[in-house]
Amino acid sequence: MVLMVRNSYINILHRLISVYVLVIFPVQVVNGQDIHFSMFNACPLYLNPAEAGNFNGDWRIAGNYRNQWSSLAVPFHTAAIAFEKKFFLLHQDFSAGAVFINDESGAVALSVNKLYGSLGFRKSINRNIFHVGLQLGYVFKSLNLDKVTLPGQFNRDLGIFDAQRPSGEANMGERTSNLDLNAGVMWKRKIKRFEPEIGLSLSHLNYPNESFYDDNQKLPIRSTVHATLKANLGEAVYLQPALLYMNHKGSNETIAGFNAGFNVFGRKSAVKELMAGVYLRNGFLSNSDAIAVLAGATIGRIDFAFCYDITISGLKTANNQNGAFEISLQYRSISTVLNSYSIPCERF
Repeated sequence: MVLMVRNSYINILHRLISVYVLVIFPVQVVNGQDIHFSMFNACPLYLNPAEAGNFNGDWRIAGNYRNQWSSLAVPFHTAAIAFEKKFFLLHQDFSAGAVFINDESGAVALSVNKLYGSLGFRKSINRNIFHVGLQLGYVFKSLNLDKVTLPGQFNRDLGIFDAQRPSGEANMGERTSNLDLNAGVMWKRKIKRFEPEIGLSLSHLNYPNESFYDDNQKLPIRSTVHATLKANLGEAVYLQPALLYMNHKGSNETIAGFNAGFNVFGRKSAVKELMAGVYLRNGFLSNSDAIAVLAGATIGRIDFAFCYDITISGLKTANNQNGAFEISLQYRSISTVLNSYSIPCERF
């Protein structure tokens, strides 16, 4: 009996999610929520185009995977892979990169694929380091109408949705695509034991049309502010508070927390760093959504991290507080840029 009640609850929730997405946003399916990661700093090119080249080394490759709501049988899967490389042009410090993102929304059978190319520029002025980035991408979305039911397909006599009934939705397609333009800036500086870093990115600067209908619905600009403050407490320990704030068409998301890093094996060990952290999503400007607990390590030039979201919103009753898990992996090559040093010597 308990199992039947729970399954009924899950089915109802499935329908509510589908109806919410396809009714509240009938001409802009889920465009109110962009793809996001709890470990936002682990997907740098998607966080901010100005992140291109913001690492130690000649090139970097990064991969991310997020699985959400698998316990509700309506999972959301997000995967990303990015590559970037530094280069010099006219004695100036540039970087170029590309990031591909795939997002599968099981609740509404929506598939989103994004491919972006990024160009970054770095400039150092009086110990202040500035990054500027520009990003142009192609976004392709597809909706499998055979796997979803629309409000017009609700059978009032039986009290259920019937996929065989006509939906009543005119001029609704299953595919849409658009170009997407993003830009960003960053500032950072080392001040004794502290390393602050602040970034701002603006997405959808060209107001792309992503409607599945035969009309023109513009996607508004999404603004993202992110900041970290790395405090080196010693040679082997650091603390790094971090903050992310996103605003998109009146919808806000805030993630705040901190990481702590430790080097407990010494400089000669292949394990360069162990890391742990905790983050809270929302809870500042709106109701709390989830607590993200993460752990990771740096082995050689490889950064690995795992994150688990614990749902603390009203949805925790349905999913037993199981929110999402993420995995990130980065590899940074060695740097071949020669640093120049001033060595004092005696004069003869």
